[in-house]
Amino acid sequence: MTPDEITQGASPAAGPVRLWRRWVLAAAVAAALLLALVIAVHRAEPEGASSEAQAEAETNRIADEAIAEDEAPHSAALAKGLTAAVALQRAIAGDARSRIESGQLAGPLQSVTCTAAAGGGSAAGRTPYRCTVRSDGVSYPFLAVADESTRQLVWCKVVEPAVAEAGPEVPVSMRCRR
Repeated sequence: MTPDEITQGASPAAGPVRLWRRWVLAAAVAAALLLALVIAVHRAEPEGASSEAQAEAETNRIADEAIAEDEAPHSAALAKGLTAAVALQRAIAGDARSRIESGQLAGPLQSVTCTAAAGGGSAAGRTPYRCTVRSDGVSYPFLAVADESTRQLVWCKVVEPAVAEAGPEVPVSMRCRR
């Protein structure tokens, strides 16, 4: 059979059916190509935004844990015969020496000073103090409380934010503030 014979012998309904099938097939191929393009573009995107945000969140979480550990409250008994300020200075000096030995602070320890916090006042026998450790030319702030009624001292190293005027990401324990 020649092509003319095939065309002449076909029923009139066969032509539109083939055309309809071609349109469906073309639409399916176009949809598949579009889907493949979308997937390829999505995979080719730099992992940027979402993975960077995840990495930053993980870094911040680890940093917050380190800061919380660094700021953890320490305590000691308030020895009889010593003023709270002197007892705090001695206790914090011992803490600073431990931090120097473990590599958390650079040494040598130069001084420790503690003064009652201005406007802090005593609440139920608890007096807040601001202390400063000077070690290897660097000043490290500490907050402390002397509880006269329980004869306990509590202090925390304060990790100041890296960016000026940014609030602390990890607040200092209330035990060290009042």
